[in-house]
Amino acid sequence: KRVVGGLTYRPFYKFGFAEIVFCAVISHEQVSGCGSQLMNHTKEHLGKDGITHFITYADDGAIGFFRKQGFSKKITLPKAKYLGKIKEYKGGQLMDCKLDPTGVSQLYHGLGDGQNVSGGVYPIGARVEVQFLSNKTETGRKWTRAKILKSKQDGDGKLHYMVHYMGWNSKWDQWTIPEHIRPDLNYKTK
Repeated sequence: KRVVGGLTYRPFYKFGFAEIVFCAVISHEQVSGCGSQLMNHTKEHLGKDGITHFITYADDGAIGFFRKQGFSKKITLPKAKYLGKIKEYKGGQLMDCKLDPTGVSQLYHGLGDGQNVSGGVYPIGARVEVQFLSNKTETGRKWTRAKILKSKQDGDGKLHYMVHYMGWNSKWDQWTIPEHIRPDLNYKTK
């Protein structure tokens, strides 16, 4: 395992947006999808935190990448929300990406057969990561690879998933909620 890239952002929760401060992926990994995975994970995290816009100043060499990630030169975030708050860069193009405030898991596509997320609903058999939480304690939450075994809705219509933690004894299988699940972007189907 090695670091191949990074993305830093500055959130403005009161105004519903975040600014990308730095985004880079090592050159020989730029065609492998690492940047897209990094961006999608960050957008999902921000969307779940109520951020509705992700903005950045993209340099000429990065505009194509940001377009592929759903960014546009058309800024839909009202200027009054970001003016004077973000760092302006000469030679950079301001770009905006509107996020789904319920979480952007539908942005994950092409994860492989049976892995696509539709409307935030995971299919049975999908490989995911789950925040493992022991029934005895709420400390030590850790993202752990898992597989969706089944789903159910409670009386209020809230969706729950039965998950199996990969490599663990089935006695650890448990029900969890969508807020504790994210796609496993490192899972490769055959």
